[in-house]
Amino acid sequence: MLGMQSICILGRQPALGLAELESLYGASAVTPVSEQVAGLSLPASEVNFSRLGGSTRLATVVAEVPSKLWKDVEKQLAKSIVEIARTLPEGKLQLGLSTFGIPITTAKLNASGLTLKKIVRGRADRSVRLVPNPELELNTAQVLHNHLTAQTGIEMLVIATSDGKTILARTTAVQDIDSYTIRDRGRPKRDARVGMLPPKLAQIIINLANPTPGATVLDPFCGTGVLLQEALLMGFSVYGTDLEPRMIDYTRANLDWLTSREEWLRKNIDEHESRSILLEQQDATTFQAHNAAGVEAVAAETYLGRPFTEKPAPEVLAQTSTEVNLIIKKFLKNIHSQLAPGTQLCLAVPAWQISPDRFKHLPLIDDLTQLGYNRTRFEHVRDEQLLYYREDQIVARELLVLTRK
Repeated sequence: MLGMQSICILGRQPALGLAELESLYGASAVTPVSEQVAGLSLPASEVNFSRLGGSTRLATVVAEVPSKLWKDVEKQLAKSIVEIARTLPEGKLQLGLSTFGIPITTAKLNASGLTLKKIVRGRADRSVRLVPNPELELNTAQVLHNHLTAQTGIEMLVIATSDGKTILARTTAVQDIDSYTIRDRGRPKRDARVGMLPPKLAQIIINLANPTPGATVLDPFCGTGVLLQEALLMGFSVYGTDLEPRMIDYTRANLDWLTSREEWLRKNIDEHESRSILLEQQDATTFQAHNAAGVEAVAAETYLGRPFTEKPAPEVLAQTSTEVNLIIKKFLKNIHSQLAPGTQLCLAVPAWQISPDRFKHLPLIDDLTQLGYNRTRFEHVRDEQLLYYREDQIVARELLVLTRK
């Protein structure tokens, strides 16, 4: 754990968050601590947390305890919290605790919280409000609504490591769940028939394509524009196309809504309107880029086929797989000559869950080299882990991270 300066708590499908961190900051900067926790060798101030879709918290490492015994951990917690409390502005402190992999009960954790509250009162002469733990980990809403990342807030993360140690870290940022809800459900145009790409997943897809700052991100299956929305918020120019004119109209309405809400974004687009947003009705399989030189990354949720709500008959699934495979294969062949060598792509393609955690994949995955692409391999995540799905979901999204040869 030497050199670890910050911690990310990973989301519901932690492998995606881990791959995202590796894509943005490099494998050498990332250390998997546990299934749910990743360490970074750079300070929290250098992590663009609002850009991350696969991490729910960012924290600064404040201490390492060479033990998992709670009495040792509690002693260091008291020392660290008192030191932090003495540096904070005047006012009542808000204190919260979350543990990861620590063998402790919720009752014991709450009792320790009360002990730590008394210690801070006595040693730092500060009034403290303790946020009670219904579970060992406070959820995102509890952290936000109790102001634990505010100037007088302290959330301490207590994290067990695989080598018998314990990391203590202070939360500096947490996912803005209210903003995600607005960006997902508050948009004026939505269409359940074309799928509901979650903004968090859109962020992950863009980050796995990893465009350079100021680049133009192409989405040739733009749908209602969720991915373009998130790319704009990250500071990229966007180029979106879709087969259906209605989807282009929906995307335009949604991006107009977004720019009306974001003052800095509206200013940027007003100054560079000709290059910031370009929307066109085109078929991805015959797509011709009008500004090919400006496309530096491709990030898209492709055609996913039929939205099965129950396990389909084998012949129906085979037909669907063949149909989707043909469309995406045509797209990859068509766009290959329009991209410069080294251009990165991240495509969400369908994979079908045929039994618990067993998937049928697109045949083209075995033909990527012949199609002119190399699949990016991650040091900390296996290819088969790059799947976004729920346990009861038939159609999963498999993330293909590619480089144009």
